[in-house]
Amino acid sequence: MIEELMDIETRYNVQGEIGRGGQGLLFVAIERASGRRMAVKVQPPWHSESHARFMSLGRELFEEGDRNEELSAVPGIPDVFARGLYRGRRCIVMEYVDGVPLAGLVESVRPVKDLGTVAALIGQLCEILHGVHALNLVHCDVKPENVIVEHDGRVRLIDMGLGIAMGTEFHFSRGTPGFMAPEQYDGNPKGKGLTGQADIFGLGVMLLEMTVMRVPYGGTEERLLEEHAVLPADRLAQIPSRIRPLALSMVERDKDLRPPTMKAVFDALRPLIPVPGSRRSAKPLRPDPVQYYLANAPTL
Repeated sequence: MIEELMDIETRYNVQGEIGRGGQGLLFVAIERASGRRMAVKVQPPWHSESHARFMSLGRELFEEGDRNEELSAVPGIPDVFARGLYRGRRCIVMEYVDGVPLAGLVESVRPVKDLGTVAALIGQLCEILHGVHALNLVHCDVKPENVIVEHDGRVRLIDMGLGIAMGTEFHFSRGTPGFMAPEQYDGNPKGKGLTGQADIFGLGVMLLEMTVMRVPYGGTEERLLEEHAVLPADRLAQIPSRIRPLALSMVERDKDLRPPTMKAVFDALRPLIPVPGSRRSAKPLRPDPVQYYLANAPTL
């Protein structure tokens, strides 16, 4: 159960800022009693928005904490321990994930040519998102910036700030342009809300960006139109043949043409998932997500 604190500084020594986004600022903190490092997500300062909007942002941050608590049994999602106020703003106290953001990890080695590495990254995310979807939630913001690889190769998925229950009505674009499925632009598409196939689209974008250094449909910030090509012809030709059908199916405009579940995506990748004795890449990522499957059997 999440602990309620009027002032989190009574329990935690909040230190430097380590990140920021539309839903809040992220700080590292030290728990005074144990010395453990924590992450504290704080609602942004009050600027020009109305008082009602400022209060709404605080409620949304607490709702994110509630979603994370629902996901406490899902490996790969950080735990939330407390919520309360930090200098007059609402905040949540979470597990500190010690690792390397995927966006920076692959930047210097793209395209990632070793399919075992690709499968280890995408496969672990399939396992995490399978658990998220089993609880009737959609992450809505699957992208490299929200993925951290720990030093033992374990992949973690962070930031449930845009998460939503499947089928829930919503009235604005929900996600990051370039990684959002078409239905995330619509606001309650056809009255049905979102399904896990929205996250499959985002995961497919990540897969293509890692392997051909281009996001599909030109990374448009607008709703996808028929004239938006998936990829230029030269980039299409660069998709490794063993993952091409899967990768292209994951980013279909029509969600009904995408794989139906994360397990279906994982099953397509299963022949590539590393196992003990697998050939290692000559230039592994550091940290290397392949290490995780050399020590742990898949759960799907």
